[in-house]
Amino acid sequence: MKSWLILFGFIFCLFHVQAQSNVIIPESYAAGNATVARQSDWIPFHNPALLENTSEAEVSMLVENRFAVNELSTIDASVQFPIDPVKLGVAVSHFGFSTYSEILVGIAIAHTFDKLLTIGIQFNYYGAYFSNEEGNKGTLLAQVGFLSELSPNWYIGFSAFNPTRQKIHYQLVIKDIPSVINIGSSYRFSKEFLWLTQFTKAVNSNLQWAFGIEYRPVDALTVRLGGYGSPFIPTFGAGVRINQFRINVNFEQHPVLGITSVGGLQYLF
Repeated sequence: MKSWLILFGFIFCLFHVQAQSNVIIPESYAAGNATVARQSDWIPFHNPALLENTSEAEVSMLVENRFAVNELSTIDASVQFPIDPVKLGVAVSHFGFSTYSEILVGIAIAHTFDKLLTIGIQFNYYGAYFSNEEGNKGTLLAQVGFLSELSPNWYIGFSAFNPTRQKIHYQLVIKDIPSVINIGSSYRFSKEFLWLTQFTKAVNSNLQWAFGIEYRPVDALTVRLGGYGSPFIPTFGAGVRINQFRINVNFEQHPVLGITSVGGLQYLF
């Protein structure tokens, strides 16, 4: 009984302290979790416009563990590939345990009209399992993203998750699905240094900010430092390229709840 009380206490804190994000969407391995203008690769359920960077077929898996509690883990799997004249991505994310779980399934497309405008659109199905009596409830929701090249080294990005504010209704309870808007930029000072900034606004939550630095001393290694939110949450991570594999890890330290870890594995065909 004590372990279940601790678990539900973590979930309560998670939904209230991190109300700006949807728990079904894993935190990324980007520096500072600033993903909206990071054109390095597409991280599912963040900015669908970043699919435009897909030049070859790729499969990936991402696992997030919040605060060293197994029941607060999210698993994400995706595949992406170019189909002229668009780029296509399919992803599924699962969060939860035996008595409560969430699933998010999405299909995204992106197209660059010119270097000044890339548009991405994603259609998602969000479902939640509440109990044996209630079963599964779900709804469809949209996601849009933009990416623009201001100069060869400077990009700005925008994304909106659930802009129509879809909700799930069951009995007399309404479950809100967060509506989140992100805007940010990336600036490459050199081949080795990338600077990321981002602002995030969720409905009924305060404006959040994020920043990050990605340093690549050699082609096969990237080191990432950043932070976001209020209270401030520092992040540290690294990425390694080994032939056709990419391995990424990230750690962030919440001042109250502890460490969240993210691990990603990609394979490029």
